[in-house]
Amino acid sequence: MADYLETFRSAVPPWECDIVEHFTVAYYYEKFRAAGDRALLGLGADPATARTTACHTRYKKELRAGDVYRIVSAPIAIDGASVTFGHRLIDTNADAVAATTEQTMTLAAPIIHDLAPWDGDPREERPAVGDGHTWVPAATDVVLPREVDAAGRLSLDALVHRFTAAGGHLLAAVGWTPSHMRKNRIGYSTFEFQMTLRDLPWIGVPLDTESTVGSIGRSSMRMVHRMVRADTGDLVAELSQFGVHLDMDARRPSAIPDPIAGKARALMGEAAP
Repeated sequence: MADYLETFRSAVPPWECDIVEHFTVAYYYEKFRAAGDRALLGLGADPATARTTACHTRYKKELRAGDVYRIVSAPIAIDGASVTFGHRLIDTNADAVAATTEQTMTLAAPIIHDLAPWDGDPREERPAVGDGHTWVPAATDVVLPREVDAAGRLSLDALVHRFTAAGGHLLAAVGWTPSHMRKNRIGYSTFEFQMTLRDLPWIGVPLDTESTVGSIGRSSMRMVHRMVRADTGDLVAELSQFGVHLDMDARRPSAIPDPIAGKARALMGEAAP
């Protein structure tokens, strides 16, 4: 049975926190990317020849500026040249798991290795977005030289930075605006990512991202993002992002105001109740 090995250790600087005043999801992914590379090296594989095809992340505990943490990783599934690493991001001070990620990667050649037990939350099936949903233009850009990984492709964290910006545009489209958040001390706090990836682009490739609402509850809302190459229309990545309307002072979920919920349902093609 494989052991979990430490693959990353650091602290949360203030500039890696977002408007919700906690560690932003794209920087989690920067660290998970590094942890994945270290885990690959531990198996004798070259990160430059590996390709991430899927990630499932559960954000379980907030990390805020100054918090210290470490990541431990191990292979939890292998199928020929496909390996899934389980990453546990641990709040070192509290000795508690703050986030878990299952990162599935395709390697250049098949491998054989012992597996570690995995106790991360199971991946729940989320309903697909139907034809009646309205998609909001949410990000338009091009891959920059600083945004590529060891393979020369768009990195996971650069990808998630785009999805974060796309989420901001979608939230604004339903009235969950930056001014609403600043005035009422409200944020959108993510607790789950389900992400699938195709062929990630290289430097200079133009990208378009659009977003819609997948579901909405009393205090929660699922956003769905899809990124395509603007030059070919080829799908690059899709993300299902679940989060809550967060009271930033109480640090607890709060009810989504009716006007916002109504606009969100309208994007889903639903009539107001």
